[in-house]
Amino acid sequence: MAVTSASGQTVGKSAFRHFLANNALLLVLYCFLILVMLGVSLYSPTFRSSANLWTLARQTAIPCIIAIAQTLLILSGAIDLSVAALVTFISLICSGLINSQDSLSVSISVLMLLVGLGVGAFNGLVVTRGHVPPFIATLGTALILQGLGLAYTTVPKGGVPTRMADLLYYGQVGPVPHPVILLILIFGLTWFMLSRTDFGRAIYAIGGNSEVARRAGIAVNRVRMTVFCLASLLVAVAGILTTARMGIGDPLAGNGMELDSITAVVIGGTSLFGGRGSLFGTFAGVLILTLINNVMVMTGINVFYQQLIKGRLSSWW
Repeated sequence: MAVTSASGQTVGKSAFRHFLANNALLLVLYCFLILVMLGVSLYSPTFRSSANLWTLARQTAIPCIIAIAQTLLILSGAIDLSVAALVTFISLICSGLINSQDSLSVSISVLMLLVGLGVGAFNGLVVTRGHVPPFIATLGTALILQGLGLAYTTVPKGGVPTRMADLLYYGQVGPVPHPVILLILIFGLTWFMLSRTDFGRAIYAIGGNSEVARRAGIAVNRVRMTVFCLASLLVAVAGILTTARMGIGDPLAGNGMELDSITAVVIGGTSLFGGRGSLFGTFAGVLILTLINNVMVMTGINVFYQQLIKGRLSSWW
């Protein structure tokens, strides 16, 4: 009996050490977050108010959805530089076509989701069939989307009905904002896909070594196409939420979102070479960046320093 107990304790210690070794960076990130939030809470009672914390959660939703999309691509060994341009394009077209007409909200939103899928399919085809590196392919897509958006309008245009804005962004269930509920749903489904399905394991395998994955029987091009489509669909969702938040189409709506999403993924420990990383790390990275923005606004620090801090954090990690 004693031997069994000792054996169980040894296995338990071994499993604990294994957990620490595999999740050391995650533990550091979340400990850092907790310490910073405690420090800021002591410094500013406004920060620890429930209203500010829920505002912080609401502000996290859009960048986190985009970062989840970027994580899927980077895990598969790709990257997407067109996310900001897609958000801007959807903001302009969605708001311009709806033009404050409530009856058009659902149909135009569905159309924007289809646009997102189309952009993802285009990126995937250029990468898989055209054998163009994802960096170059998505940069070209970004330029195309920017050109189309600016051809449509160079100034804010259209409008979003109040009911659409409340449903997608400003409404809440109890104290929980609607975009936070949507983020939890997207995060949960994506986590399940990555950790509990063959498709998720294929994403990691392709990111680790695409040639080995191909020889193991994985349809590499098909998986990459699907990942590009899923990622752009998520970005389209973020674009619709951005439109609802702003209430109008803005040519600067997605400005900087591609760099913020990549920074969050890198801070979260996902390898830019693919095959290694987790959504929980990405979530921590987004929280850190959102926290920086929130604290700087509250303390009156010049927002231009945000880019300096973001760049330093990404290079440090």
